[in-house]
Amino acid sequence: MKGLVYHGEEVLKWEVVPDVAPADHEVKIRVKAAGICGSDIHGYQGITGRRIPPMIMGHEFSGIVSEVGSGVDSLQVGDRVTAFPMDFCGTCPSCSIGEVQFCPGKKQFGVLTTNGAFADYLCVPDKVCYKLQDTVSYNAGATVEPLAVAFRGVNHAGDLAGKNVLVVGSGTIGLMLVACAKTRNPAKIFVSDLSNSRLEVAKLMGADVTINPAESEIKDLISAHTDNRGIDVSFEAVGVTPACVQSLENLRIGGTAVWLGQGKKTVEIGMLDIVTRELRVVGSFTYGLKEFEAAVEMLNSGEINVAPIISKEVPMSQGAEWFEKLKRPEALVKVILTDEE
Repeated sequence: MKGLVYHGEEVLKWEVVPDVAPADHEVKIRVKAAGICGSDIHGYQGITGRRIPPMIMGHEFSGIVSEVGSGVDSLQVGDRVTAFPMDFCGTCPSCSIGEVQFCPGKKQFGVLTTNGAFADYLCVPDKVCYKLQDTVSYNAGATVEPLAVAFRGVNHAGDLAGKNVLVVGSGTIGLMLVACAKTRNPAKIFVSDLSNSRLEVAKLMGADVTINPAESEIKDLISAHTDNRGIDVSFEAVGVTPACVQSLENLRIGGTAVWLGQGKKTVEIGMLDIVTRELRVVGSFTYGLKEFEAAVEMLNSGEINVAPIISKEVPMSQGAEWFEKLKRPEALVKVILTDEE
């Protein structure tokens, strides 16, 4: 089999790698589609230290079960699946309540030294696999992971019915936040981004008003569209100071900001503004089993259409070329690497 191997800073090669075989309670998946995440790009650039060469990245994926190990009775060869992209102990306090992303013994596929889905095949525990309906494309199935991130963030915000919502940033997570928020019957969804092309995608995902803060005064537009009420709930999906400030300064008194962005380790904000206007700031990190399962169900039921965020589908053998292009993404949102068959 072949895989897209990370050999060090900005070095990716499509090459022959050792074949894999399922252990007990594992399945072997023929990878049909795998999304390139922003964290993969940062790993490729050697920014985070969370990709240790040589290894195979890729944690957003879908495929077909091609082989099952002993003890597997929930899946069979030919099943179309996606997978929660980590293994976990199942017994620690975090795992016992379904928050397996906080398991101290977790292993994330495509992270550190654990190989991921940018390859022909990948073996994963059967307990992390979820079946996809035939109506869900493999490309769509590869977006469950970022959809689960957004779903958790929206859950942190509570009831959105009749409320004005602002999403700062229209990358993959920001656009998924728009789609998830739309299912909660808000009054209006505003999206702010510096890319006009991405703002057009935001409209397709359900945004009511899009704003480029480099071209328009965001406060004036929000005031005009909310009868001067302002924003009830904002979502920050970038992780840099200007975006965080924007998520706070447009809130009404007593409003809530949910932060998901991880662009920078630290940001500078006005604490006095948070205190005097009694703003609420909530962090939201990845997702647990219940969010991942809910994301799968939203795709299987057709509740959410993720097609607008998929900018490009390319063969996995061309992955290195597209990693280079995604260092400067411009209009691209999600690039999907597909199998070579």
